[in-house]
Amino acid sequence: MPIDQEKLAKLQKLSANNKVGGIRRKQAKKSGAASGSNKDDTKLQAQLAKMRAVTVDNVEEANFFREDGKVLHFNKVGVQVAPQHNTSVFYGIPQEKSLNDLFPSIIPQLGAESINALTQLAAQLQGSQAAQAEGATGGEKSEADIPELTGQSFEADVE
Repeated sequence: MPIDQEKLAKLQKLSANNKVGGIRRKQAKKSGAASGSNKDDTKLQAQLAKMRAVTVDNVEEANFFREDGKVLHFNKVGVQVAPQHNTSVFYGIPQEKSLNDLFPSIIPQLGAESINALTQLAAQLQGSQAAQAEGATGGEKSEADIPELTGQSFEADVE
């Protein structure tokens, strides 16, 4: 059967403009930041599995007390613990709150050091409130409140 040269030329011209055939490859879609976060979560879960971490159930909230007086409060929290590796993992979204916001409900969570710190804080607050009240009433400090200077004078150090 003879080949029609005109049809062959049209097909070649058509295939040059519009690629016919070839290999079709699917590309994995990337969702940006979410894929990196999922990778980190997967790696963390793998490490916890290696350490044989156990999920702790029935944890309603968790509070982490910082040295600056703020509290990281986890309202809904997931906890995994690997005691043989001295590792605990807390999942959730923390809120930074002050002690005053959480005060009545956190007293059972405080240790001896925290209770001592709270009593010192209360004493400081009472002292500062008394000083403010004294300043508001017009009370002036007497010379007895000013401490004595000891040692050499400042002029001797400058020369």
